[in-house]
Parts: sequence; structure tokens; C-alpha cells
Amino acid sequence: MTRVLVVASTFPASDSDSVPAFVKDQIKAMKSLDDSLEFSVLAPHDIRSNTKKFTKHNAYDEYRFHYAWPHSIEKLAGQGGIMPNLQANLLNYLLIPGLFLCEGISTYNLTRRLKPDLLYAHWFTPQAVITRVVGKLTNTPFVFTTHASDVAVWHKIPFIGKPIVRWSTRGARGFTAVSERSMDKLAEFFSNKEWRELKKRSLLVPMGVDLITEPSDMEVQENSIMFVGRIAEKKGIQYLLPAFKEILLDIPEATLTVAGDGPWLARLKKQAKSLGLTKQQVAFPGYTTGDAKQKLINSHLVYVVPSIIADDGDAEGLPVTLMEGLAAGKICISTNESGADNVLTDGKDGFLVPQKNAEALTAALKKALSLSDTKTKEMGKAAQETAKQFSWPVIARKHIDFLIKDVL
Repeated sequence: MTRVLVVASTFPASDSDSVPAFVKDQIKAMKSLDDSLEFSVLAPHDIRSNTKKFTKHNAYDEYRFHYAWPHSIEKLAGQGGIMPNLQANLLNYLLIPGLFLCEGISTYNLTRRLKPDLLYAHWFTPQAVITRVVGKLTNTPFVFTTHASDVAVWHKIPFIGKPIVRWSTRGARGFTAVSERSMDKLAEFFSNKEWRELKKRSLLVPMGVDLITEPSDMEVQENSIMFVGRIAEKKGIQYLLPAFKEILLDIPEATLTVAGDGPWLARLKKQAKSLGLTKQQVAFPGYTTGDAKQKLINSHLVYVVPSIIADDGDAEGLPVTLMEGLAAGKICISTNESGADNVLTDGKDGFLVPQKNAEALTAALKKALSLSDTKTKEMGKAAQETAKQFSWPVIARKHIDFLIKDVL
């Protein structure tokens, strides 16, 4: 058996938990391909997800640690993600030292107890930094995956920020990034010569998606537009709403569904109301998952991922939701800043637009909604072909071969 301890700040407690599940899905996909891999996961407690100290699952063992007292205030990690939770409540900044310290102690103790062959950190901050320290203390190799703005935040920390990133990265046996933009943010901390050497230990590989193996017989609503994901500033929905309002001038029967939950939900509902959009025109069904989520995607024609770089620097790596839309054969519209430019070919399997540009979104929506049935089917098939390269069996095999087999 090869024992891997995965350390993450965002990890769902159950299938119905609204916390993004791509780390869990990755572990399950890797386990299904190689049963000799034995996974344990360490993540913070989240009062909103009713997490337990220890839970045994078929594919992994789940461990949780406390980082604040009273435990009822442990709302920094988990639902929403660290950056949005900091933005939603500035008092959450007071929880950061506790998270670093308690995660470090818990990672060290669990490493001593389980004696894993490999430490695997998801997100650079704080996980890669912590596993670098623990790996050094316990002589355990470590690898990490950087997802989005989890490295760039160290630019804001004077004196020690850059040295910490350099020391942590150099100590990793290997590392991956989910998009070119995420990789570039890490490269900024090194000279060109240094990066050429370090890049030999890196791989550009996103998270995966479960492909739909059978075509849906669900009727697609005409002129229907949708967004699925966490409702946060970096998702860019605040630019989608005015773009949709402009669409109604030409297509008054058009509808928009914004599915998900998060810190910006109330703000966006207020924005929709101020734009004069009715509940019949814009629906906010809340968090959806499983079959309900898939049915929602299948019933819509156009799938929008309008991600932006938020004012605090928070940004996407490469949204898993984009691959879900492609896998369903939807007409996908996304911004370059989402990382979609690494995936989509504009006009072939989707449409690309610049960030924070409601006018560009309006133009792309009009183009998507005016496609002939033949062109819609053609682009839908192209989208599904694109999605195949991101299916979990393909992506999980790359992670196993690079992060585990090559390292050990």
C-alpha cells in the first residue's frame, strides 16, 4: 500500500454538503484506478457542515481539527472558501493564526501517527507551507496543487512572503497547477533561470469532471441561460445580471437561473431587483447537487461562467463547473480570466469574453441564443469532445503518475 495524507482547507463532509467536492472527487477517482493507494484527509472543522473528528469512507479516512474557541466561530474555511469568508466578515482575519497553528500541529501529529509515504497539499496557502514544514520535520516527501490566488497572497506579506514561497516550492518533490494563470502566479516568485529548473517538477493539470455517458432526453428550455457555482465576487455574476437585462430587450421570453449559495447571494438578489428583473425572469434556486443539479444543467441551453479577478485579488484557477457545462454539451460562455482560454476555442466549443464586461457578455449571449439548431448541436458535440480530456479517469491517472508514482 502507498499511504497518502491529503491536507486541504476545503473538503465536503457529505454528498449533500455545499462545500466544493473536487478534492474528494479526485481522491475517489485515484482510488478507483489504483486500489493500492490508501488515502487519509485532514481538513478544518466547519460548524456549518457539522463535521466530525473522524469519519471513515469507502475511499478515504477523514480527519478534522479545531482551530478556534468557541468552536461555533470556526467559519474561516469550508463553505464559501477562505478568501470569500474573509471578505464577508473581516473578523475572520483573527482566525488565520489559529488555522495555521492548529493545522500545523494536526498535520504533524497525524503524520507521526499514520506514517504516510507522501503528504499532498491542496492549495498553497496554508497547506503547502505547512506540509513543507511537517515534511522537513518528519522526513516525509510532499507535493502540492495550486488552484488560484493561493500563492499571489504572499506578495502582500512584506519581507517573509517571497522567501516562504520560494522555500516551500523548492522543497516539494512535485507540484501541479490547475491552469496556466495559476502556474504563472507561482513563477512570479522566481527568476527565469530558477523557474526553468523548478518547472521540470511541475505539471499543468486541472481537476476533473464526471462525464455524462448517456444523452439526456430532457427538453431544453428555449432561450434559457444559467450559472452554477459558489455565489462569490470572483464568479462575476454581478456583470451577468445587467448583460441579461439587455438580452430581454431583444428576447423578452429569455430566462436566467443562478444556482448556488455563498456570501454574495443576498447582494445579487438585491441587484436583480434594482435592475427591475422579476422572479420569473431570474431564478435563484440555491445550492443544488447530484441528480437535481444535472437535471438543471440539462434543461438549459446556455451555460455562463463569467469569472473575474476580484478587488482583493481572489481569482479562479479553472472552474470545475465549466467542465460540467462542456460535459453536458451546453453552449458555454466564459471569461479569459477564468482559465477557460486554456480549454475553449472561441466559436468552436464555446465563446470567450473579457472579464468585467457586461457588453461583451450581452453580445456573446445574443450570439449563443441566435445559433441555428444545427450549429447548436455541432457546438454541443464539440464541447463534449473537449470535456473528454478532463474526465476523472484521465485526470486522475495524470495525478497518480506524476504526483505519486514519479515522486515515490
